[in-house]
Amino acid sequence: MRIKEIVSALERFAPLPLQDGFDNAGLQIGLTEAEATGALLCLDVTEAVLDEAIALGYNLVISHHPLIFKGYKSITGRDYVEHCIMKAIKNDIVIYSAHTNLDNAPGGVNFKIAEKIGL
Repeated sequence: MRIKEIVSALERFAPLPLQDGFDNAGLQIGLTEAEATGALLCLDVTEAVLDEAIALGYNLVISHHPLIFKGYKSITGRDYVEHCIMKAIKNDIVIYSAHTNLDNAPGGVNFKIAEKIGL
């Protein structure tokens, strides 16, 4: 299965227009034409998460929280976000984030929480 097919399935369930205005959900890094070799799910993208994906031979990381929230004028490795960006690109890892669009989707995070507490 191509990564773009996985992204398409995620966006059918949690369309990007459902994200809050401050958010940056969606494709964060990479090209989606490649065949998925495996997907790692995480709350936050960290170097440890990327190291695990590399060790497993996976080329897709799906996170809840976006790695990139703001624009960058340069990528120099000065902080953990930039380290992760550089590592993902160097290792051909696609990063996709489903944040508030997943929270707000019918049947998504907020709906499941409400269901669990009886609302």
